Amino acid sequence: MILKPRIVAVLGKEARRDVLSLADADMVEVRLDLIEGDCLAVIKAVRKATNLPIIATNRLKSEGGQFEGREEDRIELLTKAAAYSDYVDIELLARQRSELMGRVNRSIIISYHNFARTPGRDELLAILKEMKDSKAAIAKIAVTPNCMRDNLEILGLLLEAEMPLCVIAMGQVGRHLRAVAPLYGSVLTYGYVSSAAAPGQMSISELRQAQRLLDPASATLWADSAKKMSVSST
Repeated sequence: MILKPRIVAVLGKEARRDVLSLADADMVEVRLDLIEGDCLAVIKAVRKATNLPIIATNRLKSEGGQFEGREEDRIELLTKAAAYSDYVDIELLARQRSELMGRVNRSIIISYHNFARTPGRDELLAILKEMKDSKAAIAKIAVTPNCMRDNLEILGLLLEAEMPLCVIAMGQVGRHLRAVAPLYGSVLTYGYVSSAAAPGQMSISELRQAQRLLDPASATLWADSAKKMSVSST
């Protein structure tokens, strides 16, 4: 169980290179849909290069990713990638979500994306309930605020959540929430190493700097943890 917010470094096309630059990250997401060539070889190399927890994701084109093949092939690739990961991300609306969850022995992140708007409070709560009922370890809700009031809806959802929840405000209107939402209980925030993988995404170094400024206690805990990890690996 994740007890405090984690900064997730998103690795894609340059995963083999970027995995060497994770000083400010707590976790890693390997975006299989962004990798050219042998995806399994890449996630295996990432697993060998880092002790950080890994999320395996193979994002659908309709959910903001690049995978356009058969759903059966996408699920098969995710199932195989689970062997090198600690978490597997699958979309709430994925046709074979239940099948994947039955095949992998990993914690599941169930994700929802809306690139046009922020649903209202009742709709957001219904989405969250469906994720909870589906036995997700973490619910991930990424929406697009079109005004500042939408940002308040997003933060309000965190205060009402009864399970580990990651909320992401995509685009410029809610960009600051990528740094602020963890203060309200968002368990994950995603950042890039080389280039952004989603609208409004910050770099992991920007997120860590924001954490140090906004939540010094959390940043101190992270620094102590990183130091212990460094000592134990020498």
